[in-house]
Amino acid sequence: MTDPFLDSLATALAGQVATALGAAGGQALTKVRELLRRRSQNDPETRAALEAAEQPSAEQPQITALAERLDQVCAQDPAFAEQLRIEGAEVYKAISAADDSVVNVNHGQVNNLIQAREIKGDITFS
Repeated sequence: MTDPFLDSLATALAGQVATALGAAGGQALTKVRELLRRRSQNDPETRAALEAAEQPSAEQPQITALAERLDQVCAQDPAFAEQLRIEGAEVYKAISAADDSVVNVNHGQVNNLIQAREIKGDITFS
């Protein structure tokens, strides 16, 4: 089973969610694609998985294969994994926010943090 973050990136790279991304997500997806293409120059397995997933005829097996390849590459290269997560964060956030859900992204330290779609009533922190 692959990381949901990588599944989302593979789905986006395959063009399955382009309309849901919006401007910021689309720009982030371009950065992710460029990052993967640079990586692919010396990595034929990643190149093949990316090219297969980007084909107009790509279906779930090609998307899954790309997600699995990204999972392998990230396990082998922590620096690449970190860069992919930074570049892909906006894509993941945009995809995760689809279907009327809530996405909460926190960078840093907080004392109290709530993530909710709808709150009825009071919230008290003690």
